[in-house]
Amino acid sequence: MSPIAERFGDTVRLTVNAEQSDSPVIELSVAELHDLLAGAERDLADFLALAADWASRHLPDHCAAVTAAIARLVDLPAPAIAVKA
Repeated sequence: MSPIAERFGDTVRLTVNAEQSDSPVIELSVAELHDLLAGAERDLADFLALAADWASRHLPDHCAAVTAAIARLVDLPAPAIAVKA
């Protein structure tokens, strides 16, 4: 599979597999793509905060390690952790 992203002026074309002539294609404006990516990053940050909160409640001895591992997976900095009893 060879995904590809191309920019044509203010339009971005995302192709799932450039090696297939009938591959699905998404076309959107650069601004729309920026907004979608920013939204995805916010959603990941919110998930990370919720996961850290859950880990602090249910895995207090491993909370920092679990949170750091999830942060690495979503490529975001680990949030500050307040361990809860």
